[in-house]
Amino acid sequence: MNEINKATAELQAEMAQRMVINPEGTRRIGNFGFIELEESWGDEATIINTARISTTNQRLKSGQDFSERDRHLLYQLLRDQHGTPFETVYFRFRFIAPIFVLRQWVKHRISSWNEFSMRYRKPISVAYIPDATARTVDGYAVLDEAAMAEYEALMGQLFQWYETQYSAACARIDQARESGELPPKEGGRDPYRGRARELLRNVMPVAVYSDVYWTVNFRSLMNFFKLRRKKDAQYEIREYADAAYALFAARLPLLAETMQRVIQESAGGSAAEEHGGLGG
Repeated sequence: MNEINKATAELQAEMAQRMVINPEGTRRIGNFGFIELEESWGDEATIINTARISTTNQRLKSGQDFSERDRHLLYQLLRDQHGTPFETVYFRFRFIAPIFVLRQWVKHRISSWNEFSMRYRKPISVAYIPDATARTVDGYAVLDEAAMAEYEALMGQLFQWYETQYSAACARIDQARESGELPPKEGGRDPYRGRARELLRNVMPVAVYSDVYWTVNFRSLMNFFKLRRKKDAQYEIREYADAAYALFAARLPLLAETMQRVIQESAGGSAAEEHGGLGG
C-alpha cells in the first residue's frame, strides 16, 4: 500500500476518534470506508403530530408515549404513502466512500450533499481495494490475487505521480514568483496552485475515496434503503446502505420496524401482481 499524505493521515485519525466518541453511531466499511449518523431531528412522534395537526391539538412527546392506536396510525400513514409527515424527520450522515459509490448515491437527489473537493485539497490518497467477498460471484473469484496485486500497484503509482507532479508544479510557481515572472502571492486561494490541483485530479480513478455530508429526510431515506439494500444493488453501495440502515434503526427502532413491514408487504404485493394478483 502506498504512503498516505498528511491530510489522509489526519482523516484516518479523525475516523478513529469518532469511533471512540460515537461508537453506536459509526461503522467502518472496507479498507478505508466509514459512515456516521451524526445528528437526527424529530422522531416517530413528530410524524404522528404532523399528520394529526388538522384534527387535534393533542401532541405526543416521543415515541415512548405511543399507544397501539398510534403505532397503527404510523403504519397506515406509511403504507398508504402519506408522504409529507415523513419529510419532517431528518438525518445527517457523514460517509467516506469510493467515488464510484458516490456516483450511484448522488442520484438520490432529494437531499443535501456537501462533498470534499480536490480543487482545494489534495486527494484522499487511498483507493478502494476489493476484498475476497467483493470480487467473488457465486463462489468464483472474478479477479485473482495476481490481478489484485497489479490493481494495488497501479493505484499507488497514480498517487505517487500526483504527489511528484504537484510538488514540481509548486516549485515552478515559487521560482516564477521569485524571478518576477508571476506576481507575489496574496491572501486567499493561490490560483496557480489551485489550477494545478484542478488539472492533476483528472488522473484520479473512481476507486479513490471521497468525504461527504449527507442530510436527508426520512421519506427520501426510505427510498434509498428500498433501492440500495436490494440483493441486486451493487455490492459496495449495499454495504453502505446496510450500515446506514443499522445506524438509523438503532436510533428510531419503531420507525425502522414499520418501514421494513411496509417494504416487505409492498414487495409481496408486487410479486402477487406479477403472477396475476390475489384471486378475484
